[in-house]
Amino acid sequence: MLENAVARRYAQAFFTIAQENNLVDKLEAELKIVVDAINDCVELKKVMDHQLVSPVEKKAIIDKVFSQEISETAINFLDVIIDKYRATYITAVYDEFVLCANESRNMADAQVKAAVELTDADLENLKANLAAATGKTIRLQPQVDPGLIGGVVVRIGDKVIDGSIAAKLERLKENLLQIEVKEIGVRN
Repeated sequence: MLENAVARRYAQAFFTIAQENNLVDKLEAELKIVVDAINDCVELKKVMDHQLVSPVEKKAIIDKVFSQEISETAINFLDVIIDKYRATYITAVYDEFVLCANESRNMADAQVKAAVELTDADLENLKANLAAATGKTIRLQPQVDPGLIGGVVVRIGDKVIDGSIAAKLERLKENLLQIEVKEIGVRN
């Protein structure tokens, strides 16, 4: 919980800077480069997460690794995070930054899990329905989840729409348990 609150504060501050300078897309892409590198390189992740590695050393590594790929604005922002001993939150800050950027674009990402791969027509239909329901432009991120019997489960932010067969069966079971069985009188 603390990580999300901290990440949100840093992301909102950086988003404000990005928006004021018309650099939202550029800085989002640059942060993604850093996050992907940290998540893909075990050694880099260990260094960034380790409390005994000083901020000076972490900033030197960031500068050496990324100075040719990302702007000075992004480097300076990462330096601030590192100086405040929040290097472990870089990925969470990026995620929150993307949420801010998507909100400003009136866009939402939807993770879609289905038992089988959905056709392009199914995805377009789902995208149109979600756009109509949310009033936002939707970017779908489909996944196949063989654990589902059928149907789909959609997550947009913190909202989940569970249209799986298992969920429907569970709701049917709950409804059936709610029904009072009335005794019918029989005449002799």
